[in-house]
Amino acid sequence: MEEPMIEETYSGFCKALNETRTVFCEFEEKDGKRILSSADCAYGACPHSKICLLMKQMEEEL
Repeated sequence: MEEPMIEETYSGFCKALNETRTVFCEFEEKDGKRILSSADCAYGACPHSKICLLMKQMEEEL
């Protein structure tokens, strides 16, 4: 049986776009841990990913 997809939204300031935005994220759950499978922003590829306060919310929940 396939695990259900978990969907979350996070809001905050995006340094790359220089504006407030909401990011929609999808997670898979494996061995009791959430793993980010997609985000509707350039998280990971964005040059600001390491200091992104918006996505830090998501990282704190993992």
